Amino acid sequence: MRDYEPRYMANREFVELEEEDIQRINRMEAQKFARNPEMTAVMSSIEEQLGPEGHWEEHWMTVDPKGSRVYARVYYTDDRGMAVTADGHVVREINFPKEDNE
Repeated sequence: MRDYEPRYMANREFVELEEEDIQRINRMEAQKFARNPEMTAVMSSIEEQLGPEGHWEEHWMTVDPKGSRVYARVYYTDDRGMAVTADGHVVREINFPKEDNE
């Protein structure tokens, strides 16, 4: 296993964790992004697809109907988002609906 493979967690496992355990796991998972030599190129590609006006955040994202989660970097623009894991795989694309009053 590569040292930047993301950890997938069942919802049950995640909700049973104490806050300090979540913070420790967050740090461990965040370090994996730095270990992947292709991550800069992956992030640049996502920025090109969605546009330069976005910003990056890190979150636990659900990836299936059972609520399994993975730590991901999410690039947000005003109307779209894309979540990528430390191994460079896109795990979710997000579309934000336009508000009716615009």
